[in-house]
Amino acid sequence: MKRLISIFLLTALAISVSCARDPSPPKGKPLVVVSIPPYAYLVKEIVGETMIVNVALKANFDPHTTEATPTQMRWVQNADLFIGVGEGYERKLLGAIREGSKEVRVLEMDEKLPLLSYSQDAKFIDVCRGIDLDLTGFKDLHFWLGPKILPMQVKILIEALTALTPQNGDLYRKNGEALIQKIQALDAKLEKDLHPYQKRAIIVSHPALGYFCYDYNITQISVECEGKSPLPQNITHVLDLARNSDVICVFTGPQFHNKGAEIIAERLNLRVESFDPLAEDILTTLEKVGNAITK
Repeated sequence: MKRLISIFLLTALAISVSCARDPSPPKGKPLVVVSIPPYAYLVKEIVGETMIVNVALKANFDPHTTEATPTQMRWVQNADLFIGVGEGYERKLLGAIREGSKEVRVLEMDEKLPLLSYSQDAKFIDVCRGIDLDLTGFKDLHFWLGPKILPMQVKILIEALTALTPQNGDLYRKNGEALIQKIQALDAKLEKDLHPYQKRAIIVSHPALGYFCYDYNITQISVECEGKSPLPQNITHVLDLARNSDVICVFTGPQFHNKGAEIIAERLNLRVESFDPLAEDILTTLEKVGNAITK
């Protein structure tokens, strides 16, 4: 009898875990799956309670190196709309959508926006070899961290979400306009607060703040070496660049290799500020970055 009870409990637990990992699609409301958490915030602000919004990529995962899981692929196959940003890990998700039986609308934000090249938004040095990189053709995909391009993104989202449920178009436009006003108010505050810091620099462990720096005329210096933290003997060139750039502070992030940035901060006696570029509340993230610079 005890053995039968144990088997029953184990079976129930297995079913429970399976359901938790592979949730069934919600009924009654459209399902929107977004590639990264900041777009969950933007979509929720626009649609309110009229849609279910889920995130394919959870917190503290690096979209540059993460591989999509079977569970994530099933999530997007159940969606009515998938919103991506063009990162490499999305290829498997898009492949899953094409292979699925359900028609899923796809909005790829990187195809709708005027993107900066890395040569425009940041000063890079290849610490692996000690020479400047020619990044003219490489596009920066961290556009959700640019306050001045966010209103355009909200308008693109309003259009896609209205196409999904036209009956809610008036609500989405009203909510979207209120969101744009919040973004513009934050942008005006950042413009004022950061004006004294123009033409100065920040050091980042990963080049996520290119659009932010471009908006407020600040130089971004990244210390990544082919996506990894450089070895101590490789950071001489970054140190030389930093010494001549009037650096304000150093930014690290929970998804990235921070050792190189921390070494530079210690060598130059710079304060270290942590921020999460993938935190869901994007306006709070942008405000936190601005406050860290002006601290």
